[in-house]
Amino acid sequence: MPYAILRFAKRKEGGVTANYAHNERRKESYKSNPDIDRERTKDNYHIVKPLQSYRRAVKRMIEASGCRTRSNSTVMVETLITASPEFMNALPPEEQREFFFRSFTFMAVKIGQENIISAVVHMDEKTPHMHLSFCPITKDKRLSAKAILGNQAQLSKWQTQFHECMSERWDVLERGISSMETKRKHVPVWLFKTAERLDKQFDGISNALDNINALNAGKKRDKALTLLSEWLPEAEKFTAQLKTVNRYIQCLEQDVEVKEKNTQYWKSEANENKERLIDHAIEIRRLQLQIARQKWLLDSIPQEMKQQLKENRERGNDY
Repeated sequence: MPYAILRFAKRKEGGVTANYAHNERRKESYKSNPDIDRERTKDNYHIVKPLQSYRRAVKRMIEASGCRTRSNSTVMVETLITASPEFMNALPPEEQREFFFRSFTFMAVKIGQENIISAVVHMDEKTPHMHLSFCPITKDKRLSAKAILGNQAQLSKWQTQFHECMSERWDVLERGISSMETKRKHVPVWLFKTAERLDKQFDGISNALDNINALNAGKKRDKALTLLSEWLPEAEKFTAQLKTVNRYIQCLEQDVEVKEKNTQYWKSEANENKERLIDHAIEIRRLQLQIARQKWLLDSIPQEMKQQLKENRERGNDY
């Protein structure tokens, strides 16, 4: 069954500019997201078009309301709105637009339309989706994402109310399992895309290292150093990013381990739950495999090459 999808991400001031560049397609290239088809970017459209950058809009709204802020305040909330790909891509264009306008109305009622900075629908990726960004200003003029979104129980109500709103029009839509019920956090798509990019580089680097010998050490060594210089920063970044969802992965591991041992689960649970568990197991293993491959590759680098890479990075040079 297809699911209605509503996800929130809190943004501090430092993260607002990056969201603006991505959501409003202000960048010339998107190497971090190869799913973006720039030829279809012209098909993207706004329900609310920002009059200025997100950062300026946030500053203007906060100043107008007289809110007090701290250095670590959440100044913007980014909302991702879509549905399961099989449902979203099967909708006729006019119904897709209806889906997003209906979603927008739901959000405007909940948070106040005056707080919405931008609502842009992306048609240039695999599944149409909307990024709705808003400044979390309460009715009594406080800047508080916590007051608007609430705790896990309140977030679960958000999901229920969103499902009720959308399923009233499309009754095939199911309510997604809330993070309160699953105690899980969504693994961002970019983490898997980073793993895929690293995988593509893996074979080339391992072959380059294997082919170094006494006769070709200079030329082959230079090639391997060049490949490693490109790969290593990305691998380190991937490892750091993985730590941000480590608790989620631990929850998945425990869930998979318990239910794999429970034969009664496989007899009693609905098919979609079994499929979801299999998907979770695949997620875990993909991420664990990438870490294992990175460790193997790092262990394969000769010590003198590691020293050369370290010296190059300290000098700020690309080999």
